Amino acid sequence: MQNINYQESKFQFECFRKHLLMDAKYYGYLLPNQLILTRAKQSQTPKYNLPLLLNTLIHFVTKQPSNEIEQFGFLYKEQFKYFYANPNIILQLKELLACKVMFKDISEFYQPISMLGRGGSSKVYQVMKKGSKDQYASKCVDKRYLIEDGGFNGLFNEIQLMQKMNHTKIIHLEEVYEGENTFYLILEYLQGQSLHESFNRRQVIFEQEQIQTIMFQLLTAVQYMHSLGIMHRDLKPENIMFKSQNAYDELKIVDFGLATSIWAETYPFPKCGTPGYVAPEIANLKDLNYKYDLICDMFSVGCIFHKLLTGKELFPGTDYQEILKLNKKCSINYELLTLYRAPKEAIDLIAQLLTINPKDRISAQAALQHNYFQLKFQTKRGKFQQNNNKYTPVFQTQNFNPKDNIQQQNFHIEDDVVEDENAHSLKVPIMQKMKTFDQFVCKIKPQVTPTLARRNFKKFQTSDFNSALSPNSPNPLQMENKPSLIINSSNQDLLNEIHTKNEHQINQMGQIDEEQEEQFQQNV
Repeated sequence: MQNINYQESKFQFECFRKHLLMDAKYYGYLLPNQLILTRAKQSQTPKYNLPLLLNTLIHFVTKQPSNEIEQFGFLYKEQFKYFYANPNIILQLKELLACKVMFKDISEFYQPISMLGRGGSSKVYQVMKKGSKDQYASKCVDKRYLIEDGGFNGLFNEIQLMQKMNHTKIIHLEEVYEGENTFYLILEYLQGQSLHESFNRRQVIFEQEQIQTIMFQLLTAVQYMHSLGIMHRDLKPENIMFKSQNAYDELKIVDFGLATSIWAETYPFPKCGTPGYVAPEIANLKDLNYKYDLICDMFSVGCIFHKLLTGKELFPGTDYQEILKLNKKCSINYELLTLYRAPKEAIDLIAQLLTINPKDRISAQAALQHNYFQLKFQTKRGKFQQNNNKYTPVFQTQNFNPKDNIQQQNFHIEDDVVEDENAHSLKVPIMQKMKTFDQFVCKIKPQVTPTLARRNFKKFQTSDFNSALSPNSPNPLQMENKPSLIINSSNQDLLNEIHTKNEHQINQMGQIDEEQEEQFQQNV
């Protein structure tokens, strides 16, 4: 047996176990990978040695009505052994063990308020912590679906990765509980909507200042993830949320179900993501043992940037087959960015994010230093106030003549950002079940809108794929009316340079395998 290094102890405490004749005193030591309870101080042969793993279950028992924790217990020889200590000590121990082990009996600590949403394998509830009244979100995952998807490894991987991260722009995982049939992930409660919902509810595209704020936060969070060797692999508007309503400076990245570490021996679900936002090296992946780089996330960031600037999907296919095919070929038209008056600095940055060759793609750290983030934008309100103060004359009652003043006023207010006058807010259903690229059964109806087609993919893993579309959803093809503008000549040289570079990379990337295409058509 390997010697125990008690110098690594992060927390020491005393507790006791009740017996009929006399209580037994124990010394507790919390080490990086184990919890030790021993009758003698720093014993090399402790009676209880618990590994800090997600299959270790610890039960904290509260005293009513004060809700103070009075004891904790764990399984030992198929029975729970309980220990008593000062409530403050046990509470501190619980906080230090959070997300490293599973806790038992969520009802001891949280009270449900309302359901926030539901998916194929989970439900999300708004819950209130007993005693403090703080609000959280509880993601409740049914164990039956985990067995169908290949076991609990995927969920445990998500928990372990989230436990490593502590960043203001990434949703925080508080605790994890296990019930008889369900796992409960206690998450930071976000009152705001997702970026996807913001797109659907807005009738115009975002202001340039808002876009810049959103992108800077997103890149900051991605840079932090990548510094820990973690890649998300499913960055898209649905997985970007805001802490408060309309607070675009409070961004949070959510849903790490497909995330993985670059140091993993093999990547779980190597060919995964959401068509329309997947890096070409993943979309065209043939060798499932090949380990691509975390720079794949930057392509997804570029797709999000494109939609922020234009309000349009980068790969606007009408069904699954077309969107995936466009995503694989990765032929990008940058002229739409100029139509929507995107700054040339933004076009240059997005071109570096959407570079086909991952070796040439810009990193998150380098993107944060780009000249685009040095630009100063003015909000609509600020521009209106400036123009109003500049052009509104001062009237006096003795010389006011409405007719004359109308003729004399010559307003030259500059045009604001380009908007689509006929744009509408689309309500798009979101599929919840995670699926794959290549092995699927497609049930998509012949006439489908570009937005609906991509939204029904949600996630893809190496398992079966099924999709269904909502017949009542609006058709954006009938509503879309692109603005007819002349391309700014100052950006034409930049666009030509980007097109030339992309054409060269597309030619190098080659055509999609004919065998893969035939197999793809057969599956459809």
